[in-house]
Amino acid sequence: MKDIKEMILDFVQKEYPLPDGVDYDTFDLIENGYIDSMSLVVFVSLLEEEYDIEFTAEEIVSKDFRTISGIEKIIKSKKHS
Repeated sequence: MKDIKEMILDFVQKEYPLPDGVDYDTFDLIENGYIDSMSLVVFVSLLEEEYDIEFTAEEIVSKDFRTISGIEKIIKSKKHS
C-alpha cells in the first residue's frame, strides 16, 4: 500500500505537476483545478478502495478535503478509529 500523501500526489499530478514549493497544508486542489467534479468521484472511490474506508458527504465537502494534508488527515483519522 502506498503512502497516503504519495497516492494523493500521484492522482492529482496525472495531468499537471504541482507548482514547486507548494504548501500541502494550504494549496486548494479544487480551486486550482487539480480535482474537478468528475475526477472527485473517481478520486473518492480510489481512496475508499485503497484504504478500506468510506467518506461521509460532510467530509467530502469540508475544507480539509481540498488540500493534500487535509485529505491525509481525514484518512489517518478513519484508519485509527
